[in-house]
This record gives sequence, C-alpha cells and structure tokens, in this order.
Amino acid sequence: MKSRRVVINDKEDVAIEEVELGELQPGQIRIRTEYSLISAGTELSRVFKLKEGAKYPAYPGYCSTGIVLQSNIEGFREGDHVLFSGPHADLHNFDPLHSDGSILYRLDPSTDMKKAPYMVMCWIALNGILPADVKIGDTVAVFGLGTLGILVSLYYQMAGCRVIGFEPSESRARLAERAGVREVISCPAEEQLDRFAQLDLPDGVDISVDAAGVSACIEKAIQITGANGQVVLLGSPRQPYQTNASQSFYAIHSKMLKVIGALNRKYSFEPQPGSRVSMKRYLGYIEKLINEDQLPVEMFISHQIEPDAEQLLEAYRGLMYDKDHYTGVIIKW
Repeated sequence: MKSRRVVINDKEDVAIEEVELGELQPGQIRIRTEYSLISAGTELSRVFKLKEGAKYPAYPGYCSTGIVLQSNIEGFREGDHVLFSGPHADLHNFDPLHSDGSILYRLDPSTDMKKAPYMVMCWIALNGILPADVKIGDTVAVFGLGTLGILVSLYYQMAGCRVIGFEPSESRARLAERAGVREVISCPAEEQLDRFAQLDLPDGVDISVDAAGVSACIEKAIQITGANGQVVLLGSPRQPYQTNASQSFYAIHSKMLKVIGALNRKYSFEPQPGSRVSMKRYLGYIEKLINEDQLPVEMFISHQIEPDAEQLLEAYRGLMYDKDHYTGVIIKW
C-alpha cells in the first residue's frame, strides 16, 4: 500500500512523493487522513530556510484528522475519528510515541474534522496561559494577533482578564475583533509603545505575551510589564536580531519580572502523577469549546487546497508574504 506525502527538499522546493507503507506494526494505527493544517510557524521556517541548521528533506505537518482503518493500539478501533500529530500525507502507519507531538486523540463523531486540526493550535496557544500566574482582573498585553495571538487572547478573557492586543496588520486586527478580542490596537509596530502610553496604565500590565515570535516584540513586552509581572514567550523567534540587550535585562532585574518560555512541549500528552495538566485532558476541553463556538476556529481558514505541489508552494508563499489574505490553509486529502 502506497501513501502520498508532502516533502520539502530545499528552500521553496516542495513536492508530493509516494512511499510504501508496509505492514502495520505493533503500537501502530493505520489512518486515512481527511484534513491537515499547515503550520504557519514551523513549516514556513523550513520552506524559507528561516531556521539555522534545519535538515532536508523535511516532512512537515503535525495537525491532522482522519479515520482509523486498522488499529494495533488499545482503545482505538476501525471507524474512529481521530486527531493525530502526523505529517501531511493521505495514509499513515502512525506510531504516536515516535511522532512530532505524540498526539493520538479520539474525536467525538459530531466534531467537524475540518475544524479539528485547529485543536493542536488551540493547545499551543493554551501554553501561553497555563504556566502563568493569572488572577481575575489582570491586565494582559498580547503582541501579534495571528491565530495563536487571537486564541491566547480569548483564553485570558475567559479567565477574567482585560486583554489589549497589538497587531500591525489592519486585516488581522479586524479578524481578531470578529473572533471576540475586545480591545485591539492596530498600528505600525514602531508606534505601539506610544499607543500604549495613551492607555493610562502607569504601572504597566500584569502579564505580557509575545505571540508573534518577533524579538522586537519581546523587548516591548518587557518594557510595558509592571513590577512583579510576567512575560510569556509563546512565539518562537527565528530571525537574526541585533540590539543592546542591557535595557531589557535591567528591566527584568529591576522590576523583578518573571520571563516564561511557553513552548508547547512543557506538558505530557498523557496525565502524569502529581500533575493536573496534560494535553489529553485539555484537548477534551478545547474540543468542547470549538463545538460550542467559543473558539471560532473556522474563521481562521482562508484557503482550502488539494495535495498538489504547486498549490502547496502558493499557499506557503501566501502565508509568508500575504498575511492579510492568508490566515490559515487546510489541505483536503
């Protein structure tokens, strides 16, 4: 049995290749993919060589939904709808223990499998609030209102916080407002601190979140966070950046700030003794929020494409260079 999968051979060199699946092994589950979601962070860093030392060929993708065809994993059976961290491919002999994220989650049959790949993005965004010490009434600044920034803003609002979102793109700012972010400041990046100064928050914010993965945003987040506050690094800075770091280091020191690295690998998939936090537990919570339209993920989908090399490269270029029109791309297998 053959599978078609996406491969990145080099910078802007994307193809579809066929591989032989082989026999299903113990600990594996065979899945026919329905939809997979392009990651605008990790995948773009490979397609456009933004990450130093990245190796090729690369097999991108980790947000997929599909139907189980055969299972050698206890608790899963033929016909189950699943969310899994498999790369972009139409068929998988999937081993969750050796995947990028270890995700294998049985979906409720009523859950829309086109929306469900966004559950992974919702989980990544949740890491921007889970490790923080959040109190009702806190003021939170979020830099970058892409998918992750919007989602983490909604989570903080659900926790009873005032959220101020900063986004240079007018179209993304309007998308954030439609998604439910109550206070959005859309202005060029170089004007954001001046706009913040007009908000009459002389003591700064309690928590700031960089959801853009932009080093300059991290500097601004540190600058506007008040004494004993927290700075959460949800995004992954990948571009070279030159600065005098002493001002930021002094602000961290003198204001006694807590800087939190919020990579989504902090928590295990399965529940562990001594911890109430696991990915599996929160995926159930996220699925409920999506099904109740409290997380309006469908509005993030700007394009649906076929598994075709030309369409894929066009989508990658759109996500990289035309962020006003490309907010999210789903592959329909």
